[in-house]
Amino acid sequence: MSGKYTHTPPGVADLLFEECELKERIESSAKEIFRHWGYKGVKTPSFEYSEVYEVADPIASENMYKFFDEKGRMLSLRPDITTSVARIAATKCAMEDLPLKISYSGNVFRNDEAFGQARQREFTQTGIEFIGAKGAAADAEVIEIAIEVLKKSGIKDFQIDIGQIEFFKGLSEQAGLDAENTDVLREIIDSKDFIGIGGVINSYDIPTELKNLFFELPTMFGEIDIVYRLIDNNILNERSRNALLNLAAVYEQLKKRGLENYISIDLGMVPSLDYYTGIIIKGVTKTVGFSVCSGGRYDNLTAKFGRALPATGIAFGVERIMSALCEEEEIRDANKDTDYITVAMAKGRLAELSVDIFERIGFDCGEMRSKTRKLVFTDEKSKMKFFLVKASDVPTYVEYGAADIGIVGKDTLLESGKELYEVLDLGFGECKMAVAGPKEMRGRLEGKSIMRVASKYPRIARDYFHRIKGQTVDIIKLNGSVELGPIVGLSEVIVDIVESGKTLHENGLEVLEDICRLSARLVVNRVSMKTKRERIVDIIGKVRDEIQ
Repeated sequence: MSGKYTHTPPGVADLLFEECELKERIESSAKEIFRHWGYKGVKTPSFEYSEVYEVADPIASENMYKFFDEKGRMLSLRPDITTSVARIAATKCAMEDLPLKISYSGNVFRNDEAFGQARQREFTQTGIEFIGAKGAAADAEVIEIAIEVLKKSGIKDFQIDIGQIEFFKGLSEQAGLDAENTDVLREIIDSKDFIGIGGVINSYDIPTELKNLFFELPTMFGEIDIVYRLIDNNILNERSRNALLNLAAVYEQLKKRGLENYISIDLGMVPSLDYYTGIIIKGVTKTVGFSVCSGGRYDNLTAKFGRALPATGIAFGVERIMSALCEEEEIRDANKDTDYITVAMAKGRLAELSVDIFERIGFDCGEMRSKTRKLVFTDEKSKMKFFLVKASDVPTYVEYGAADIGIVGKDTLLESGKELYEVLDLGFGECKMAVAGPKEMRGRLEGKSIMRVASKYPRIARDYFHRIKGQTVDIIKLNGSVELGPIVGLSEVIVDIVESGKTLHENGLEVLEDICRLSARLVVNRVSMKTKRERIVDIIGKVRDEIQ
């Protein structure tokens, strides 16, 4: 066998010796806790009919590994296990007493790669589903088990974020938002886009106090006081108020068990309107930039398999827990100072403009203006660290928690597909992403007969043509002089950044369709936003005031 096949494909990995032992220990301790609480294990198939998984909204169909059986039926490797457990509960447990307490552990598969930056495609989930039980007590039990599992795994510094999807649904209902705008607004709020909210809300004639609640949602996280203050707000409709009362009841259950110090509230956590029906749960640590467990209430899922049952549960990412443990150990060994707020900036003009803003809001960035080959700059007084990286690397540094905050162009964010909070449009570096080509191609764009598209941004091009326009095209990745594609016959059109349009004109090309507006954005790591809340929200507020 040639050498190029002796390593694993992107997104999958071998685990050797110590790593394997750690993984088995985490799974074993979790299973022991599940058994103690009365949860019984099941094993689900590694693949099922694709339709089974497609009923679960959080897992995008295009991210599933699909194949055909001998009769031509579409099958998929399981992208998660909860859906299979819901199918089992609805179809094979009719004679079992309710509630059902089910546990599981197994590998799942998701085709989630961001063009050259491979994510994990195979990973292990272990978790529980509490099916057939309503009320705060069931949700509190799941959260208590989550805390116990993370503690038993060895993680020292973590918190459990809890939200309530019905609160957002109630506000949207009260504001009279249609289904499309409700989902658009959900995405904006879930990504904590402080500016984007206005684009939806300002088009509706709704009371000022209600409008202000939408604008405040991205910052409604922290202590339980947030919930108690809102419960007394007379503007809320019954649906929103009941959601808050439920959230408060779950918190009080946990408080009685002495677990309140592990809990943080986040009313701006709204991951899915169709899947979740109540409490939402995420476990985060200060050492890695992603959640280590997630779950919540999903009362509508089993009904899709023929039997309506209330349900709540949580799933743990075993490899993510392993990463958190390793990072904690590295921090202890290196005696690292984690009190800094770290900012990654794209080298060049964006960094220069970013430095201007940070200086105007009170940070010492003088050293960054000097001629030096340094990449890391520290403002000791403010406990801030700034570092310069390649633009395409900014989203990676922020997603993985190496940087708390990043400043980078929207084009880079769209192409990276990273999971970040995109909180502010800084306004500078403004241009647009567009489809360009010879003017005679304009009619063919409308006729859906384009075959080849060249671009430095294959993810953006593919998303535009395949998802938005519904056209099947060949995407050709180029790294430079993309305008040459149509000239020499490599492609029929291109997707590229357009500023003045001068380069296009000089090469006999013109803009055929606009895709989106681009500018510099301020992004935040999803965990840092929670664990360093006060300082990061303060920085966001100062930057927002400065650019308005």
